[in-house]
Amino acid sequence: MAEYSEEEKLKVQGMIDDLVEKAKIASEEFKKLDQEQVNNIIKAMSMAGLEHHMELAKLAVEETRKRHI
Repeated sequence: MAEYSEEEKLKVQGMIDDLVEKAKIASEEFKKLDQEQVNNIIKAMSMAGLEHHMELAKLAVEETRKRHI
């Protein structure tokens, strides 16, 4: 397994912290939506996943292989 420098670890931790803060903001905004809006968002997400499932699967396989090499 690869060793990471303290600088790399801090950079990744900063990125994670930033994403967590953005998720908290998104969660608060999501709570303001009514059920119809939520349903429309979920439908759009589902359709996008269905439309791009093979592309996403290939990306996942490529990423997994990179981690195990």
